[in-house]
Amino acid sequence: MHPIHTKQNKKLLTSYHSPMGVALNRFCGSVCLVFACMFLSAVQSIQGDDVFDKQIRPLLDSHCIRCHKGKEPDGDTRLDLLQSDFGNRDQATVWLEVRNQINLGQMPPEDEDELTVEQIRLISQWIATQLKEAERQQIGAGGKVLMRRMNRFEYANTIADLLEMKYPSGESPLDFLPPDGTRLGFDKVSSALTLDPSLLTMYYNVARRIADRAIVDGPPKYPTQKMRLEYEEMAESHAIGYLFNRLGIKQVPGGIQLAEGNTRSFGMLRYPGRKDNNVAPVNGFYRFTVRAGGKKGANGEVPRLRLTHSHPDDKMRKIFELDVKADWDEPKTYSFVVARDTLGGELQLQLVNQKSFYMSQRPGEHFIQRINKVGQAGNYKESIRLAGRKMAEGWGGDRSTPDPDRLDETRYPRVFLDYLEVEGPLYDQWPPKSHTSLLFREKKELNNNQNGVSPENLDYAEQIFHRFLPRAWRRPVSDSEVKTILTVVEQELENGGTFHDSIRIGLTAALTSPKFLFLVEPAQQKRNLTEYELASRLSYFLWSSMPDDKLMVLARRGKLSDPVALREQVDRMIEDERSSRFVENFGSQWLKINTFNAFAPDKYLYRSYDEKLSESIEKEPLHFFDEILKQDLSVTQFIDSDFLVINQRLAQHYGIDGVTGDGFRKVFLPAGSRRGGLLGMAGVHQAGSDGVRTKPVTRAAYVLDVLFNDPPDPPPPNAGEIEPNVRGEKLTVRQRLLQHQEIKSCAACHSALDPYGLALENFNVIGSWRDKQDGEEFRGDRRPPITIDGKLPNGDVFESYDEFKQVLLKQSDRLRRGLAEKLLVYALGRPVDPLDDSALQAAVKSMKKSDDSLRSLIKSIVTSPSFLQK
Repeated sequence: MHPIHTKQNKKLLTSYHSPMGVALNRFCGSVCLVFACMFLSAVQSIQGDDVFDKQIRPLLDSHCIRCHKGKEPDGDTRLDLLQSDFGNRDQATVWLEVRNQINLGQMPPEDEDELTVEQIRLISQWIATQLKEAERQQIGAGGKVLMRRMNRFEYANTIADLLEMKYPSGESPLDFLPPDGTRLGFDKVSSALTLDPSLLTMYYNVARRIADRAIVDGPPKYPTQKMRLEYEEMAESHAIGYLFNRLGIKQVPGGIQLAEGNTRSFGMLRYPGRKDNNVAPVNGFYRFTVRAGGKKGANGEVPRLRLTHSHPDDKMRKIFELDVKADWDEPKTYSFVVARDTLGGELQLQLVNQKSFYMSQRPGEHFIQRINKVGQAGNYKESIRLAGRKMAEGWGGDRSTPDPDRLDETRYPRVFLDYLEVEGPLYDQWPPKSHTSLLFREKKELNNNQNGVSPENLDYAEQIFHRFLPRAWRRPVSDSEVKTILTVVEQELENGGTFHDSIRIGLTAALTSPKFLFLVEPAQQKRNLTEYELASRLSYFLWSSMPDDKLMVLARRGKLSDPVALREQVDRMIEDERSSRFVENFGSQWLKINTFNAFAPDKYLYRSYDEKLSESIEKEPLHFFDEILKQDLSVTQFIDSDFLVINQRLAQHYGIDGVTGDGFRKVFLPAGSRRGGLLGMAGVHQAGSDGVRTKPVTRAAYVLDVLFNDPPDPPPPNAGEIEPNVRGEKLTVRQRLLQHQEIKSCAACHSALDPYGLALENFNVIGSWRDKQDGEEFRGDRRPPITIDGKLPNGDVFESYDEFKQVLLKQSDRLRRGLAEKLLVYALGRPVDPLDDSALQAAVKSMKKSDDSLRSLIKSIVTSPSFLQK
């Protein structure tokens, strides 16, 4: 038996390396090898001769070659001829199999000398490094930026800016285009943004929809209307008058009082001429206004209203929430403009923080269980008898039994509702800006709906596209390029199309052209970007969209490439509201926010967790990132900060007083708070959990990848992290993980990785601070205490979470370099190349001189040769 298959480890190995696990490993390993072959087939040879000859080859000779040589090697795997050429796909597949078998403890066999933990780590890391370099070579281009398609977010932003267009619900290109591929953590890398015929067809269909919305004929089909529901009229409605039978809703002079339950609009609020209970006849923007006043509860609690509408996909969809701060006797109007589709039904207003005036349903559950049981047995007479008794005792479905302890309504928040008004669909102007911008001269004597070709129509069309194409294609265009689009327009006119229809066809062609879809920087060899190419590279970096007029003017004058001008433009662009796209796109992908809600916390174990907290934890890191960027703060604040950017729900979760409302704002940490920095955010810890227990390895990988751009090597196939507690055991996650390290092949990776995750064990699944274990089966007073101590691979030790953050701050150069690499990949859409090293070193140096400012890092990147050259 192999040394690791000892009796004391038999229990552990049953979980990780059982016969079923080995079989799955071989299957998964085969799949991995297939994909490895696919991406390595085009890779040039990458040699690691020095390490290979002096360290790796001797280990193979002493532990593996005896069985894996000759014409009939064991397992059909021959190692005696294996070289360090990872550009050869056959050799690369063998190396991947070597790594997997060693990491799984399957090799060397029991009759060979055992590899030490250090030797396992050496082989595994060397192979992983060579594979990463092979992948970088495969998706890179020797420091050159390949022609890159806009991703779908950039496409949607560009259309919105180009045509001054806003997208109502269901009308954005994002609603029709599939998600883009990602490489190196971002959806901007050229090798992942392919364009096959099926995707091109989608882009064409989207462009047709855009053209139809951009150019209009005649007045709007649905003019703007105001629809109002006067709440004092509700009591007279035959359809919804029953609502006033409830204690929480009653008529008062001029309206109604709402203290519990919800209102309904039913047929009293609909778009004129419609028979359904809908205020939205077309996808668009609508203004919702409620006139209300409120009275606080006895504890000072402000009433909070929520407006929802019924929707086929999720029953009730929220339109807005608001705190009614206006006094009962001096009500005010509260308005919100939101995008609405045509699928919604009636509207409901509900008091979010209502207190029911009726007895709870919970004690009647024993009746429900008995009724169901006898009903399933076919005893319907008994089922009816029990149902009647249930109602008689006050546990009916309508909660008809008032609770005498709750009838004093003055103790609870309540609101006065005067009316609910909906105005829409709203139009900024008609015809829309897209129409007036494209058709810049609608002369009365020009019949835009005239059929056939006329010199005047063709002359006007030529003027339209001479104006439009340079903006759409982000550079000057030639007469022949305009002629290509005009030919399409002319053909449509010849086929009897109206002038507007013909321009729509020309617009569709322009928006489907590779000159629009791709960020084109043609080059046979490395060269400086043109001024217009630089304008696009800069705008798609910081705005995820096309250059604006100021950038294009600088490009036309040949002034943009001046380093002083570039730095000035960075400042201007960051202050512009469009920089929120950089925060959203780079920030969310760098910080891996899409992983925060991958696992929903167990509702029984973590009862304080709710939908509002779930929404807030995803927004927190982006608001924090925005604060760092806009206020030009140090990037080391991502490791530790003396402030948070939170709203009321997060403040409640973090135990911080004095924060009210849904809006996020900067809040300085109170004394004794363990928050501050990225690792104090609840979302990071929820991402590093499975809904029941924490997962230190996942958290460790997050720290290394996000903060240092140094993700750990991938685990071998079918190698789990740790298993749940075996029945009867009460081992903590830390104890199980340390036990896992007793397997030498596992310890090779885990000993260097686990300390980064175990340092965060004071945070539970939902990011609440804990001093004792919770989750799983840890409840009551006998919960084991959380122990925080560890030693990082560089030798730094810590004995608390606070000390852990301090040792991370000592590695601030890793943070600077890692963030610089991430930004460069995002900005250029390609992997970091060895030729970029000088630019990255300069960026790190610039940061140090500027108090580690994120803005100084951006300025250093955009003025570097890597950014300025093709």
